[in-house]
Amino acid sequence: MKAHIVGGGFGGLAAAAYLIRNADAPGQDITIYEADERLGGGFFLSGDAASGYNLPGSVFDKEFRCAFDLLANIPTESDPKKSVRDQFFTFNNDHPFNDKTHIIDRDLRVVHDPHFGLSPSDGLALGRVSLTPEAMLDGRRIDEFFSPEFFKSEFWLLWSTIMGSLPQHSVIEFRRYMNRFIYLFSDLSTMAGVLRSPFNQHEAFIKPLVAWLRPRGVNFLTGAFVQDIGFAPSPGRITVNRLDYEREGAAISVAVAPDDIVLVTTGSQAADRSAGSMTEAPKPLDTGRSWALWKRLAQGRKEFGNPDAFFGAPRIADSRWVTFTVTTTGTEFTDQMTTLTGSETGSGGLLTLQDSGWVLSLTIFDQPEVLDQPKGTTVWWGYGLYPDRNGDFVKKRMVQCTGAEILEEILRQLRFDKTDAIMKSSICIPCNLPYVNNIWLTCSRGDKPPVVPEGATNLGLIGQYVEVPQDIAFTFEYSARTAWEAVYLLLKRGPAPPPVYQGQLDPKALLAALQVFAG
Repeated sequence: MKAHIVGGGFGGLAAAAYLIRNADAPGQDITIYEADERLGGGFFLSGDAASGYNLPGSVFDKEFRCAFDLLANIPTESDPKKSVRDQFFTFNNDHPFNDKTHIIDRDLRVVHDPHFGLSPSDGLALGRVSLTPEAMLDGRRIDEFFSPEFFKSEFWLLWSTIMGSLPQHSVIEFRRYMNRFIYLFSDLSTMAGVLRSPFNQHEAFIKPLVAWLRPRGVNFLTGAFVQDIGFAPSPGRITVNRLDYEREGAAISVAVAPDDIVLVTTGSQAADRSAGSMTEAPKPLDTGRSWALWKRLAQGRKEFGNPDAFFGAPRIADSRWVTFTVTTTGTEFTDQMTTLTGSETGSGGLLTLQDSGWVLSLTIFDQPEVLDQPKGTTVWWGYGLYPDRNGDFVKKRMVQCTGAEILEEILRQLRFDKTDAIMKSSICIPCNLPYVNNIWLTCSRGDKPPVVPEGATNLGLIGQYVEVPQDIAFTFEYSARTAWEAVYLLLKRGPAPPPVYQGQLDPKALLAALQVFAG
């Protein structure tokens, strides 16, 4: 059996690891095709201390059962005797979040209420959504189920800036998030239950996973853009018999046997991302490469879902983020942040500027964030929830701004001193991510295909855009779970994936949530 994996993000790498671990597949019989020159997908890392780093921000959950089960078998690069999972949980036990100042208003006053601004009727509405069957929520928006006052509450601002949801987004995804994370309700402000990687996700997860796969013989073809997949003529059955890709200008076709396996990542939240600089705004890209194969597969085949529900220009307005990564050699910014928030560097979660036009959130990582980061260099990160709005001081849409303009807007919002010194010692890299939040978009049943489409004999679909009941996308857990499930369903080898944690069935989680509404 040969295995062909399309996509070298976390899901594709996890699929290769599950094939080896759960199905005893020889590594040399596994090939990963990645269109980019670098593996990692949404867990990207680019730049350096001199030019400015560019990286994503992510939060994690202790109940990411598939991902951490896998990472328990992957050694860290610094210590072969320690697993990536152990490193992750040791770091979070030693460096828990204690966000003392999560939201501030335009006057830099802390916004916090023990009940997060929720009324009893808001509690009933949350409970009603949690208990409503998904079949009754198909294609509907969050704002159809809550009052306008709910979206002005502290709870909603905390929730949306941590999780990414907007009022016009999918109530089904909101329901799934709520049921998964109900145990976080009482600690949303401090982010005490939210976990993070000990350093950037590319070096924390991608590099160790690749380092485990490579000596086992897995073939990595970077710069290989898979353009099409052919199927054997067989009514009622979907059997891949050909894989076509382009690499270094050459068109290559690979024969696929009936007992081979093909796993396709159907899209990427980092699709068409583009970075700017201190003097240039990110230039928009419109390649469509990330979902081109999915779109081709779905033409005339409803069993492959509907990529247009998530990708394409009409959807960008509700899915775009602009992030910024700041690399600084001075202490003026971090010193004033500590004074403002009361949290030492790395111990606070997000600081959200609720009245900023872009609804800015930012965080200072525990240092170093990049392993070879020079001593005396600090890296911090943030994003705008509404990047298509104008700034309050820089009268431009965030997506049109240079790094210097974004940094200026932040400093003026915070009313910091020593702004000239901060600007001089800092490099702010803006990054336009037009589809990063598209997993939240409203969609209908069938828009996300199943992990194994009906009739498929040797084809599985993995990543954020396939249907996994109850689980939440925008997570590396979703990538891991779809990979594990695809291997299990197609090959019938190894254990089944563990069940998805459901907080609404956990008495401790329910008690924590009820404390928010207690008198």
